[in-house]
Amino acid sequence: MPLRRVCFLFLVISCCPALLDSRVAAQTPTPEFALQYKPSQQDVDFDSPAAADVQRCKVELERDGKTSGFAVFDPSGVILRRYVDTNGDRYIDQWQYFKNGIEVYRDLDTDKNNKPDQARWLNTGGSRWAIINDDDGDKIPDGTVESWKQLSAEEASRVAIFALARADASLLKTILISRDDIESLGIEGKLADELLKNVREPEAALRTVLSQSSSFGKQSTWQRFDAAMPGVIPVDEGKASADLKVYEGAMAIVQSGSQHGFVTLGEMVLVGDVWKLTQIPQPAQGQTVTIATGGVLMRQAVPGAGSGTVGLSDRMQSLIAELQKLDQQQPTPDAAPTAVVSFLSRRNAILEQLAEEAGSGTDAETWQQQLINGLASSLQAGDASARGRMAALRSTIARKNPKSPLIAYLEYRQMMAQFGAAARSAKSAQEQQKIQDDLLKELEQFAKQNPDSEDAPDALLQIAMNSEFTGQQDEAQKWYNELATRYSQSPAGQRAAGALKRIGLKGKPLALAGPDAAGREISVQNFKGRVVLVVYWASWSQQFGTDVAVLRALYEQYGDRGLQIVGVNLDQAAVEMTAFAQQNRITWPNIFQPGALDAPLAQEYGILTVPTMLLVDRSGRVVSNNVTVNDLKERLAEMFRSGS
Repeated sequence: MPLRRVCFLFLVISCCPALLDSRVAAQTPTPEFALQYKPSQQDVDFDSPAAADVQRCKVELERDGKTSGFAVFDPSGVILRRYVDTNGDRYIDQWQYFKNGIEVYRDLDTDKNNKPDQARWLNTGGSRWAIINDDDGDKIPDGTVESWKQLSAEEASRVAIFALARADASLLKTILISRDDIESLGIEGKLADELLKNVREPEAALRTVLSQSSSFGKQSTWQRFDAAMPGVIPVDEGKASADLKVYEGAMAIVQSGSQHGFVTLGEMVLVGDVWKLTQIPQPAQGQTVTIATGGVLMRQAVPGAGSGTVGLSDRMQSLIAELQKLDQQQPTPDAAPTAVVSFLSRRNAILEQLAEEAGSGTDAETWQQQLINGLASSLQAGDASARGRMAALRSTIARKNPKSPLIAYLEYRQMMAQFGAAARSAKSAQEQQKIQDDLLKELEQFAKQNPDSEDAPDALLQIAMNSEFTGQQDEAQKWYNELATRYSQSPAGQRAAGALKRIGLKGKPLALAGPDAAGREISVQNFKGRVVLVVYWASWSQQFGTDVAVLRALYEQYGDRGLQIVGVNLDQAAVEMTAFAQQNRITWPNIFQPGALDAPLAQEYGILTVPTMLLVDRSGRVVSNNVTVNDLKERLAEMFRSGS
C-alpha cells in the first residue's frame, strides 16, 4: 500500500468514555489492512508473517497524550509494525517496521503533506537517514532518495553497490561528492576541480563501468566494506578549511550468484555526517583486483601555512602516475593468459616500489595490502614467480610487525590463489579431488591458527559447505555450529545459522511464505494435502537453466496427481523473473525475493547455491532439505506410487 496519510476515526477524542470505547473497538483496523504497508525504500530487512498467520496477528490501539496509533503483533506476541500519529491531528505520520522485535526502519512524514519525506534505518537495521522525494509536482518519483542526513562509510559502500546493481545513477549521485560538499569543506582551486572531474556525468560513467564488467551485474549484492582505518588530513596542509577525515583505497566485497568479487570505491571523505565517494565505483575485471592507488585528497601536496610543502615525495607521485597509466591499459576479460600475467607482473613491480618507498605506518600497510592482492592475482593467473615474491613480502611484514593482520591476509589469499591455479591445471578427477582435499585441510588449519582474521569465517563456511555438499551432514552441522556461535555477527555466521535451520527441517512443518511479483502472498502451508516442491532459483543460474525443463516435465506429469511446485525467485528485478518464466513456460507460483543469496528467505534457510530444492509431503512436513533433480525423479515416483 502506498504510504499516504490515513485518517483513523478511532483517534477522535470523545468526552464520553463509553462512546470512546465503542468507537475504538469499531474502528480498530484488521491485521490484513495494517500489514499492507511497505517501506518506501527497497533495501530493508523486516519481519512479515506467513499468509496463514496474518489473521492470527493482533492489532492494539495505543495512546499517550496527543500521540495515538496502533501496533501489530504476530501470533506469539512479537511486535511487527507500529503506526503513530505524533501530533494529534488523527493522521499517521510514522510507519515503523521491526525485525525480531526490534525496530529496524521508520518512514516519517515531517511536513504533513500525506507522504513520507524521510527514511531512517535504526538499531540492528543500521544508521542511515535519508531525505526522500514527496512532491507530486516534479518529475522525480515519490520515494526517491534525494540526499542523506546521516550515512556511515560502511552503509555508503552498501548504497554504492545497490545503485550499481540497479544501474541507478540518481541514487549513486547521492553518495558522490558534489560542488556543495566541496564548498562546505572549504576545498578550492585545482583540487576542487579534480574532485568534480572524477564524479562528473555519473549516468554516462555508470553505463561505461557496467558495460565493461563481466562479473558484476543485476544479481550482485553487497557483503561487506573493506578498508584500512580512516586518516585525517590536518587543516595546516592547506587542502581544506578544516581537518578532513578520509578513507584511502576503500573496497566493497560483493557476491554475484555463488561467486565473490570486489568493487573499488577508492577515496571517501566525510562531509558532515555523510561519507561521500570521490570517484565512480569500479567492479573488478576478470581475475584482476584493481585497488585505488591514492585519491585526489591524499595524493596532492599543497603548501600549508608555516609548514612548507607537505605530501607525497616526488618519487611516490611519479610511481603513482605510472601505476595509473598502466591501469588504463589493463587487458580485457577475454585476453590471453600471457597478456594477463605480463600486465600483473608490471603492476606488481610498481606496487613493490611504492610499498618500499612508503616506509612504515598506515600508508605502507595500504600499499602492502594492494601488493598482496596483486601477487595473489598473478599466482592464480599462472605466474609461478609470484609465490616467491609473496614469501619475501611475508618476511618483510613479519620482520616489522610479527603480529600484523596482513600476515593472515596474505596467507589466505596465497592459499586460495594456489588452489585456483592448481584446480585449473588438474588433468583428472582424482587429481582435482586431491587438490580439493588439500585445500580443506589448509582452510581448517588457517581458521585454527588465525581465529581473529577477517577471513576465518569464510574459511569455516567453505569447509561446512563442502561437508554438506558431499553428504557429510554431521560434519557440516559441526562446522556450521562453530561458525554461527563464534562469528554470529559476520555474514558467514548468519548464513551458517540459516543452514542449521534448513538442515534441521526434516520431519518438521515448513513455514515459508512471501509475496509474488504482484504483491500477492504465497504460503507453502496453503498447499497442505499436496506434495510440495520448493525451488529456490534465479534466472542467472546456469544450473537452473538446465534443470527447469526437467522440473516442468515433472510438474506436467504429477501436477494432476497432487504435486505443487512453489518457486522462490532471487533475481534483483521482477522483470528478470517474469521474462525467464515466460521463456521457459514456468506456470507454478513464485515468491519474489530480490537480493540473490542475501534475500531474507535465502538467509533464513541458509541457501548456499541455486537451485536448492526442499521436498514437503502431503502432511506439510519436510522429507528432504536438499533434493537434486536426479533424486527428485525417483522420490516423486515413490511418493505417488505409495500415495504418501
